[in-house]
Formats: sequence, C-alpha cells, structure tokens
Amino acid sequence: ATDAIPLRRETADIRDLFRWALDVLRGQAATFDVGLDVRVDDDVPTAVSVDARKVAWAITSLVGNALRYVRRGSKTMPGGTIVVHVSRELGQVVIAVQDDGPGIPSERLQMLFNPSPPTSTVALGLAMVKDVVEAHGGSFAIESDTRAPSHGTTVRLTLPVAA
Repeated sequence: ATDAIPLRRETADIRDLFRWALDVLRGQAATFDVGLDVRVDDDVPTAVSVDARKVAWAITSLVGNALRYVRRGSKTMPGGTIVVHVSRELGQVVIAVQDDGPGIPSERLQMLFNPSPPTSTVALGLAMVKDVVEAHGGSFAIESDTRAPSHGTTVRLTLPVAA
C-alpha cells in the first residue's frame, strides 16, 4: 500500500530540485548525443512541500529509463530527445517526461502495473515511482505509442501544491 511509504516533506524549490536531480543524467545524455530538455513554466511555484529526495529519485528514474530506450546518436545521425516539462494545472504541479523512443507496446503497457510481481526492473521502477507519487497524494499516468512517426512515451506525474 502506498501509505506505507514514509515521506519527509520539506519546502523545496522545484527548479533547484530538477537542476541537481538531473545533473548526472545531463552528462550521460550528452555522451549518447541525446537531447535532454528541461522546461519549467514561469507559473510553477518555487516552494512546494514534497519529499525532495523521493521526488528527485522518481524523476531521475523516469529520465534514466528514457535514456535506455531513445536512439543514441552517431556521427551521421543525432540521438533522440527527452523533454521534461514542469507546469501548473488546477493548483497542481504536473511533471511530464516525454521521449521519442520506440514506445511501449500496448500489451506490455497493460502488464506494467499488474498486481503480480514486476517482470522487469523497468516495471519495478515505474511501480515504485507510482507509489511515491501516490504517497504525496498525486497521480501517475503513462501513454505510449509504437507507431511511427509519432512513437514515444510520456509519463505524467501530478503532485498537489502544498507549501
């Protein structure tokens, strides 16, 4: 149950949180010639009450998964792209991690959150991210398309704004 996840809420600046959480992954993305773009809308509150370490882990987990599946660059072709977009919608912070990787087939997507034990480290990581978000009173959604040219995956985390 998600209520079993203890949270150590603190007031955190969401921009700083993303900056330090994604620092290492920026270097990895550059090594693979993968574009990593982080956008934080101006109306996103700077002070949010979250367990900063757990939220940072969730974000790095999602971006790390995306790095595994997007196209790596070569001398003749640039790599794929990952966009992390933080916005504010209806009094909540919405974090969307979108990639242009191959996408997750619909039958596999349905199995990712099957109550049985996870079948892969990606499924386990996604289940843990979902648990962290739900422990904060938020929601988790994932959309994926395997059809070219629109292929890719978007994971949306919604967190209540509480200061």
